[in-house]
Amino acid sequence: MKFEVGYRTDPGPRKGANQDAIRVVAGEGHLDGIALILSDGMGGARAGERASEIAVSVIEEELVAAPPLTPTTASERLHQAILTANQSIYDEAQAMPEKQGMGCTIVAALILGNQGWIASVGDSRAYLIRGESSKQLTQDHTWVNARVRDGIMTREEAVNSGLRHVLDRALGTRPNVEVDVWPARTLEPGDVLLLCSDGLYGVLDDDELCATATAYPAQQAADRLVRQALDAHTHDNVSVVILQVRE
Repeated sequence: MKFEVGYRTDPGPRKGANQDAIRVVAGEGHLDGIALILSDGMGGARAGERASEIAVSVIEEELVAAPPLTPTTASERLHQAILTANQSIYDEAQAMPEKQGMGCTIVAALILGNQGWIASVGDSRAYLIRGESSKQLTQDHTWVNARVRDGIMTREEAVNSGLRHVLDRALGTRPNVEVDVWPARTLEPGDVLLLCSDGLYGVLDDDELCATATAYPAQQAADRLVRQALDAHTHDNVSVVILQVRE
């Protein structure tokens, strides 16, 4: 089984630095596999940019470190890598008053052989596209989504809410964080994994994401999705990572 990966990040129309960060790691260090890591930073005075950069760098370092990852250890290592990133961001924020409150989202995919693990904190998303259908693998850790789960709001109310991007869980804002890690999924030829920030899915619907991610080679698909988001007048930084599974 082979994989083709494409990725793109763009600051979009927002002033200032791009607060999104991406890492694609393949066959480096002790990692005999692929890691896809995407983070969307938050916080002023370049703090969001710094938080997302810490997140992707620390997670990469943890996943390529010895001992080598195995299917038995993959889930816990991914979980621990994100906890380590959380602590690193929090510690720097506490040491530097101008960065107080900085944080970020994280979504990461770890591929070993034909098995894939997904982990996330915040509202950056992972999708699995198989055939003609797409499935969001992650849950948005937002104020409105929590109320939808509790039956307090409808999904339509949540989509139209001015608070829909308010996070109720983020990386680095507290010394401890709950990380969602999903059990391994077996990947099949033709599958597509798509990771993205809210600057993309916030303006393109799932059908558009699915159609573009499957119609073109991975890098061309990533480039086109970012362009589609910019053309749709996204208000945020835009980032996407695409992994296509080949025979």
